[in-house]
Order: sequence, then C-alpha cells, then structure tokens
Amino acid sequence: MTNSNDSGWSAFSAADIERRWTRARAAMAEQGLDALLVSGEENFQYFTGSTGTLAYHYSCTRPAVLVFPRQGEPAAVAGEMLTHSLAMTTCLRDTRGYVAIERFPYTMVVEAIADLVGPGARIGAELGHEQRMGMPVGDYLGIVGALPEATFEDAADLIVRLRMVKTPEEVAYMRDAAAVTGRARQRLFRDIVPGMTERDAVRRLRQLILEEGGDRTSFVHLIAGDPACHSQHHLDRPLERGNVLYVDAGAYVRFHTIDYARIATLGPASDVVRRSHEVLLEANARMIEALRPGVRCSEVHHIAAEVITGAGYHLVPTGRMGHGQGICLTEPPSISPDDHTVLEEGMVISTEPEVAMDMLWEDVHVITSDGSDQLTHEPNDLREIPFD
Repeated sequence: MTNSNDSGWSAFSAADIERRWTRARAAMAEQGLDALLVSGEENFQYFTGSTGTLAYHYSCTRPAVLVFPRQGEPAAVAGEMLTHSLAMTTCLRDTRGYVAIERFPYTMVVEAIADLVGPGARIGAELGHEQRMGMPVGDYLGIVGALPEATFEDAADLIVRLRMVKTPEEVAYMRDAAAVTGRARQRLFRDIVPGMTERDAVRRLRQLILEEGGDRTSFVHLIAGDPACHSQHHLDRPLERGNVLYVDAGAYVRFHTIDYARIATLGPASDVVRRSHEVLLEANARMIEALRPGVRCSEVHHIAAEVITGAGYHLVPTGRMGHGQGICLTEPPSISPDDHTVLEEGMVISTEPEVAMDMLWEDVHVITSDGSDQLTHEPNDLREIPFD
C-alpha cells in the first residue's frame, strides 16, 4: 500500500486504512480467499475511507465496485466522475472509470478480477446477513457466469467482524458525532413550543444537527403518543401536553454516526414515567459495569433483563437491548439473548434498555482493554419541557 496522497483531502490517514487492510488480509488468509468483491456503499467506505457514489442510497445509478485482493493493490470500478474524487480522497491507485448509464459494465469488474487474482480465484462476496450489494444482482450473476473457474462464496461474517472493531480514527469521528447529536437534541428540547407537530420537531432536529457541525443526519425517530409511528414517515400530528417524547437520533460526522436516545415530557412528568426512567437508568448503569473484553453480548442482555423484570416490567419484544454502531446506525453485534459475540477492544456498542415502546434509554461505548469508555455525555435527566 502506498502512502496517502499529498492533497490533504483524505478523511482518514494512510496508517488507519493500512490497519483495516492488514486485518482484512489476515482474515482472508484464514478463510482461504484470494479477493473480496465489495460493492455495498458502507463496505466501500470502510475499505477506502471514501464514497463510491454521488448520492449515497438516494441514487442507484453508476454503482462502484472494489476488487480487494489478498495481495497487491486493489482496484475500483466506478463512474468516471467518481474516479477523480477517489484519487483525491483515498490511497487507491487503480481506479477504472466508466460513463455507461443504461447498464453497469460489469465486464470491467471481470477484467479487474482477472488482472489482480486470476480467473480461478476464490472470491468473497456480500451474500449474507446484514449485507447489501451496491450493484444489480443480475450483474453480480453476470460476473459469476463470466468466471466459471472462480469460486464465489459468502464473506458476510468476515466483513461484519472487520467492521465491528473500530480504528482509533473511526472512534474519534463517532465521539464527535455523539457530541453533535447531544447538543442538537438539547437545543431541540428548548425549541419545542405549542403548535409544533411531530414532523416539525423532526425537521428542526435535523437542522440543528447541521448547525452543530454534523454533515448529515442518519435518522430521527420521534414517538409522541399512542399509536406511535415507528418508521421514517413522520406524522403531522400536533404535540400535546402530557406527551412523552422519545427522541432517538444520530448525526453523521464524515462517514460515521452515533445513534442514541433521550426522553422528555411535555409538561410535568407523571409518577409512572418517573419510575420507568429510574429503572432505565439503573439497567443502563448495570449494563455499563459489565462492558469489557471477554464478556458475551448475551450476558449483558441478561443483566438488563434482570433489572427490568425485577422492577415489575415485562421485556419489550424488540429482540435486543443494544447494538453495534459505526458507518451504519445499527450494526452487529446485538445485545440480545441469542447473540453470543464476545466483546473485544475497539468494538463500539450501545446499551439500550427498554421498558415500553416510548420509554427507551441508550448510551454508546467503545470497549477498552479493561472496560469501556462512554462516548455519549448528554445529560441523563428526564427533561420536563414547559408546554402551556
């Protein structure tokens, strides 16, 4: 691998990308893979430190594909305009541009594979859990058909495990994203007034995230009453006195985000809400105490479940009480009864106890050599917003 170019426009240092590539190649050697075929936008970001698209997932035109060999330099096949950006922002030296729009020229990927690893290689692709290809499935099948001597197999587990352990520079961006999110949400709580709708509040928070230094918003999830909307279809329903506002959101700083929640009430909080909030904080604290290398995610879930059921609440059937974060707002592993992933130094994971669909707490932590370091430092009080 060469050093990063001298333009100064890279989001990550050459040493940081080198660390990712070294880990990837060691994992590929263990699985016996000669190359990875990377087309999912988030995976492309992970391996290059930049983006292969003009508009993330808002456009399906001009896919970008990275052929990442176990030995030698990788090659990117991307829209012609993107190759100039990749030259400015990444360590990639082999970028192959195309101008076709009506059909992705997958034969260019076939040529890159033949050039880098030969026609009989074992190639890992994004075929499994929590993976999405960035190119049409038909074109992937075209690549497979054009290389009958090659073996294509699922590399989902390999990619997931790579991305679960963050580099120091990834963590630094996530720490910034947490601070931006917290400042923006606290400003939102001051800005909420009678007459606003749920959709108004969501738009205001997105605006505040930009004002506070975020590059964009991963998502905003706002629940203000029953029946609640649990999607990104935000309602034009007026906020009302007595609403419990569950505000879950995340800012992006460069290519990394943080997802975590805080709770407020419109007007004074009821005794029921206060009690739920206290139980959430207790469960969260107990979970944090358990975070350290060697502990299984399922063990952390068990600790939270004991606190919640011991306080007389039923477990909400969401399947987990925490998850990994990074380039996506939700990533493996999950703090769930069935996820026995062992925590490792460098993993970033949330603690997310829940006692009701509108009463959920969340903080985010990076696992350290002897415990964890919390990235989210927004106040943990139950915010009571004057609303007359």
